[in-house]
Amino acid sequence: MLFDIGLLLNVRIQLGIILAVFCGYWIKKFFFRTETGKWKSPFAEDSRKPLTPLISDHAKRDETMKRAFTKKLANEKKWDAIVIGSGIGGLSTAALLSKAGMKVLVLEKHYKCGGACHTFRDDGYEFDVGIHYVGNFIRPTLTRTLLEQISDGQIQFAKFDNNVERLMLDVMSPSQREYTISSGPDAFENQLIKQFPDEAQGIQEFFRLLKRAYDPRGTMAWFAVKLLPLWFNKVLQLFGLPRLLSDFYALGKKSVKEVLENHIKNKDLQFLLSYSTVGFLVPPSRVSFSMMSLLHVHCCEYGSCYPIGGASEMPYRIVPVIERSGGRVLMKAHVSQILTEGGKVVGVRVGNKENSMVDIHAPIVISDAGMHNTLLDLLPERVAKKSPAWPLMKTIKPSYGNISVFIGLRGTPEELGLTAQNIWVHAGSDLEEIMNRVMKSTLQDTLEKPFPALFLSSSAAKDPSWKNRYSDRSTLSVLTFAPYSWFSQWSGLPTKKRGDDYNTVKNAIGQHIVDQVTTLFPKLKNAVDYVSVGSPVTIEHFLVTKQGGTYNMEHDITRFGEEQASLLRPESGIEGLYFTGQDVISCGFAACLSSAFLCASVILKKRYLLSWELFNLHRKLYGLPKGRNDLFL
Repeated sequence: MLFDIGLLLNVRIQLGIILAVFCGYWIKKFFFRTETGKWKSPFAEDSRKPLTPLISDHAKRDETMKRAFTKKLANEKKWDAIVIGSGIGGLSTAALLSKAGMKVLVLEKHYKCGGACHTFRDDGYEFDVGIHYVGNFIRPTLTRTLLEQISDGQIQFAKFDNNVERLMLDVMSPSQREYTISSGPDAFENQLIKQFPDEAQGIQEFFRLLKRAYDPRGTMAWFAVKLLPLWFNKVLQLFGLPRLLSDFYALGKKSVKEVLENHIKNKDLQFLLSYSTVGFLVPPSRVSFSMMSLLHVHCCEYGSCYPIGGASEMPYRIVPVIERSGGRVLMKAHVSQILTEGGKVVGVRVGNKENSMVDIHAPIVISDAGMHNTLLDLLPERVAKKSPAWPLMKTIKPSYGNISVFIGLRGTPEELGLTAQNIWVHAGSDLEEIMNRVMKSTLQDTLEKPFPALFLSSSAAKDPSWKNRYSDRSTLSVLTFAPYSWFSQWSGLPTKKRGDDYNTVKNAIGQHIVDQVTTLFPKLKNAVDYVSVGSPVTIEHFLVTKQGGTYNMEHDITRFGEEQASLLRPESGIEGLYFTGQDVISCGFAACLSSAFLCASVILKKRYLLSWELFNLHRKLYGLPKGRNDLFL
């Protein structure tokens, strides 16, 4: 007999059949739900338009980027949804809902919209505050199609040089040495095998694991659990299915340091394979290997790029999509409270020095302010505790902060030797030791020697439109991580009112870093014309993060396990309240864009159906993807 009826008597097989039927029902219910309500699909038609010239008139741009809050504008119509915060997560969510037909009001505390995507101008120079590079927006992926549809196809990118990264080790010492990182499929792996032939086997195994962790089927499963019901996720976790079905979860429990030490012996090689983890602001022993794989493949395998016109092009091109459907994006609007009635969210309260308290009502409120801020500060505790994410407010800490030094330079990028690549400067090859040393050090200790880790980026060199806007000037941004304790005494004080002591400390750090940079790059020494320094309290003030964190929640390895990942979701568990932005997925432009997509999927009651609609539009525009890696990031 080909089939043994006795198999059906096996209890485990019986349970398996029951579970399969059960899963099938819920997969159909949640993956292919056809309920659409009164809102249309944001991807019903291709909304790209012919490219328009770059707008360099600052007054014209400010009409969009700096429209101030007034009571009249806030209450001029009945809103379908309110978004707190105008970071890329908030704006993208608002744009998707606007394309579906909603009237959305976006409220931003800062005087300029964009969050970490905004730029600032001072003394004839323009600087990006958060976007120094993005990955893989040159190729036609689903993520690029998503961005095109919420920006009328107006955001364009310039690819970096093939040697996308420049790494300097043991700087300012006799053993100073340099490496470059090549971009392109397998280019980095092949380059390292040539440079370290004795480590060829370990290198190959490391990259094999990277590709396993990155496999789009696994990363899509990471996103998928954020849309499934929590009880269903618990059933999946009970049977260990996330780790069985997705290498992202299986390998995500390993740290970058653990994987490196298992396969690589050479210290410089360990550094070259892990330097990018500094971007998460946690040491390699606490970075999930799967998260590092996303960053590597996203930026290195397919190349980093930069938005033409600067980071502010993102909000500048997205805001009109929101306004076209009757929405508004208003600045200088400090949301002090999320309004609730009977445990249900019904709107927000806005209040600042220029305005009395104003209550604005809407059935849906979307927070791009970070989960810590939302649950701990904007809601009554009795309501906030209803959120499944509430326990994470104690277990996931705020991220580390950073110091930013913005340097204005006289001369063109070509004259000054500035290139379209990222430069990483380190005092040694042990990232773990460097990060731990800085975070435990005093400010005085740090000022007595060169900063042990710096990241350098020149938007002037990366942006091909720069020379048309600033023909004889260049900029350089220098970043380094720093403990909040160095600046905590000035927390809560408004900008430019922190006193002489704060300015003395800040300027001493800035000059120390400028001296270090100009020693390493002598061409810059006589070109320095402008210096401005941002500290963790600067970030705390403008981005409203806890303890001046560069990101909201810390990107520790535990955050990306299947249980925590399922809790960090668009649905808050509180009726009428949703989350978007980096806490939902991760830091980074593409991750925040994806968080907006997940958030809109839930609000529009489309869940996985919206993915299908985006895929269908992508297929019409670009044809079927050539491979799995063309599907996603």
